[in-house]
Amino acid sequence: MEQLTAELSIRTKGEGFTDITKTLNKWIKENKIKQGILVLTSKHTSCSLIINENADPRVLKDLSAYMKAIVPELSFKSISGESKAQRYLHAEEGVDDMPAHIRTTLTCTSLTMSIKDTCLDLGTWQAIYLWEHRYTKKDRVIGLHSIAEKITAKEMY
Repeated sequence: MEQLTAELSIRTKGEGFTDITKTLNKWIKENKIKQGILVLTSKHTSCSLIINENADPRVLKDLSAYMKAIVPELSFKSISGESKAQRYLHAEEGVDDMPAHIRTTLTCTSLTMSIKDTCLDLGTWQAIYLWEHRYTKKDRVIGLHSIAEKITAKEMY
């Protein structure tokens, strides 16, 4: 078993989902990783890493709409609805600032994946997404840490 660490830089298009599955599988192949574990860690507090469906784009639209419904901009109310709206205290970077932090907290900033036969061991309809919660384009960094068996010279030929 060997350990390998790296960083993956991703430029988002603003709010929404960026499928990073192919990029990750390319990194696995370039590093000749046969099987093992890959830990992904977002180095940010306003975007998430998720595994979800890659076949029907309506799934991602529904996820986004649901998240916006439970984490509104500007202010929030008690879930019971019995209190008046309370404005977010943290809003230095705009109306999407604090909601982005809450959305990140409700989802994931790290994932652990199995690598099998030189690629991520995902289900047929699964992909790994970086979910950008901010409105503007962002440069994001994902930390990669692999503990794995590498392809031997004998297996390459």
